[in-house]
Amino acid sequence: MRPPLQAQIHWVGGEVTPITVPKGRVGVHRYATDPEIVDLVRQLSDEFSDEQIARILHRKGLKTSKGLSFTAHRVTNLRYTHKIPGHTRARLQKAHIHTVEQAAERLGISRRTVVHWIELGLLKGSQITPGAPWRVELTDEDCRRLTAGDAPVGWLTLKAAAQALGVSQQTVVKKLNTGEIEGIRVQAGARTAWRIRVDSTGYDRQQTLFD
Repeated sequence: MRPPLQAQIHWVGGEVTPITVPKGRVGVHRYATDPEIVDLVRQLSDEFSDEQIARILHRKGLKTSKGLSFTAHRVTNLRYTHKIPGHTRARLQKAHIHTVEQAAERLGISRRTVVHWIELGLLKGSQITPGAPWRVELTDEDCRRLTAGDAPVGWLTLKAAAQALGVSQQTVVKKLNTGEIEGIRVQAGARTAWRIRVDSTGYDRQQTLFD
């Protein structure tokens, strides 16, 4: 253990007060970054640029050891201090991985709808941490399923399919997600809507229950 420092306070009236000040530990910095933040930056740096990481940390309300908001420059310094590899630009994803904006453009829908479909399970999406950008899996099959221009005759709307099957609309969406039933998106004016294939025999049987 390092011996404490001895000091004196000299007052105006001539009185002297001795004080003892403990020495700091060797190798311990006063402004050490929270280890959890360092680990998070290490995860994020594999995919995102320093500027993107700074935005993610800001959205999560995280600060530097001095209580400052993270900037790209501060993220770069943090990586350098902790020997974390990184880059100034976001890394290219696999062909079927998209940002929310890219998925929205490809599907011809709004960004909000993409996030909503992820929440419903109609699209697969993931985040490294809450506040990080979504990584949306979008294959050619997903596009076919979600952007078809029209549907075969007899396919039902979401509401009608729920009525025909005797379940809630949310249950129908879950069945669509698992592939238990087949459905596609069609253009309905300025919006898109579901058209769902329901067994005609079962539909006719359900119809009598509501007549």
